[in-house]
Amino acid sequence: MYIPKGKSHTHNGKVYFGDTDAAGVVYYGNYLRFLEMGRIEYLQAMGYPYKSLRAEGIGLVPVHLDMNYHSPLKFEDNFTVSAAITRLSKASLIMTQSISCESVLICSATIKLACCDEVKFKAIKLPESLINKLIKFEKS
Repeated sequence: MYIPKGKSHTHNGKVYFGDTDAAGVVYYGNYLRFLEMGRIEYLQAMGYPYKSLRAEGIGLVPVHLDMNYHSPLKFEDNFTVSAAITRLSKASLIMTQSISCESVLICSATIKLACCDEVKFKAIKLPESLINKLIKFEKS
């Protein structure tokens, strides 16, 4: 199957007070939310919004995550989330992602997403339309 080049897309965010813990840094679980935001924005930039997948009854479900924390984010930090699809199979894809702030790497992650029928909660093949959009996005 087609293996993408790993074209990266970036999205900017900001840390709000509610994202932080008692120590004044971003609560570790919130990085997962920031990474998801980056994945959703990647699909949007690719021309295949997650909303379109959901309308087809399809979800991209995280089934494996490997994440490393390098430096903390703090209240009012502006950060950038990058996302790239680095591997594609019949029913899943792997994305590499990172969060950085002022050129400092905050965290890095590799996430495997399985394509899932959201009604039956069964793995299914990636839609051909998604693969075609990805190929077009990689060539642009």
